Amino acid sequence: MRLFNHLYNEKSFNHMSRKLSRRNFIKKTAIMAGTLGLAPSAAPSKILSPCIMVGEQNEFNATGRKLSFNREGKFKIVQFTDIHAIEKKGETDHAYDIMNRILDIEMPDLVIYTGDVVTTDQNPKAIWEKVANIPTSRGIPFAVALGNHDSDGRVPRDKIYEIVTGLKGCLNTPKKESIEEVYGYSNQVIPIYKSVNPDEKANIIYLFDSNDYHNLPDIAVKDDWIRSNQIEWYLNQSKALTKENMGKPYPALAFFHIPLHEYRFAATAPGAKIMGWRLDNGEGVGAYNSGLFSAFLECGDVKGVFVGHDHDNSYVVHHQGIALAYGHFSGGLNTYHALCRGARVIELTESEEVFDTWVRLETGRYLYRITVPHTFTSNDPKYRPYP
Repeated sequence: MRLFNHLYNEKSFNHMSRKLSRRNFIKKTAIMAGTLGLAPSAAPSKILSPCIMVGEQNEFNATGRKLSFNREGKFKIVQFTDIHAIEKKGETDHAYDIMNRILDIEMPDLVIYTGDVVTTDQNPKAIWEKVANIPTSRGIPFAVALGNHDSDGRVPRDKIYEIVTGLKGCLNTPKKESIEEVYGYSNQVIPIYKSVNPDEKANIIYLFDSNDYHNLPDIAVKDDWIRSNQIEWYLNQSKALTKENMGKPYPALAFFHIPLHEYRFAATAPGAKIMGWRLDNGEGVGAYNSGLFSAFLECGDVKGVFVGHDHDNSYVVHHQGIALAYGHFSGGLNTYHALCRGARVIELTESEEVFDTWVRLETGRYLYRITVPHTFTSNDPKYRPYP
């Protein structure tokens, strides 16, 4: 928050935000992004576009592909979130440009989309293919955790997920269980294997579907939550993996769309150490806290949680030994945002709970590079956020 408070008057921002609906298109945010000194919100498309064209699917296929650490024992993930891609010309072009540029800079091993990726009601398959081609044209596999807006249109959520799993380069697999057995669709375990022995797991990625909207009466918050049978599914997966690893949990990360209630608890706790920006009038949590965070504590494997949903939250806070992180808004001009757009980057170290994360902006600049957990637990100057 120090950087934002220095560059922009927080009182003015709060006055402005009260007048604007959370889900309205906010043209005024372009002015705010300029005030932040980071980048204009509507930079000309031709400035950011690399030589790779979007929209044409190549032959890259991730089916059966194993993810593994490189020879240096590193594995890099780029998290794109809340793209809100639509067909209308010009509205999403900037998002495509941003994603292309960031992938050219970071050259990650994996892309994860954490929800609200395609929100058009017209031919969503074509837009999903366009989005998917951005990583796959570079030979980068990707995975998707669905958001609440991904199934807003006429195409139901199960059919949207069928589109996703049919995309070339996608690591998501078709849903096997019924909704009664495991609620939602994008619940999946993705292992990352060791650099030397490709048959041995080193780290784990959990994807969850945080679902869309509940239908309970007399509740103002309509956003859904991760259901109890999804948590049971996670507990079973985690315990089986720990047993496989001779009783030692594999270091793991979790990705989904709607933040947990613990984000709010952690960010508002006395003396909270927030790395990044918390501008979205709090956290847009689901209607109920179903206990996923306590399941993470019980299993002891998940050391970082990464979400989206709140376009103007882009921070990391440490709570009970787990980093609670937001991705960085990666979308176009058809939805609200005040921050300069970009993505969150996560770099894992093989078989270790320690990881680095930073924000890569559309300008090419990076901010708030930190090491989890040391930035929160150590006074050593080398772990201070940079820059």
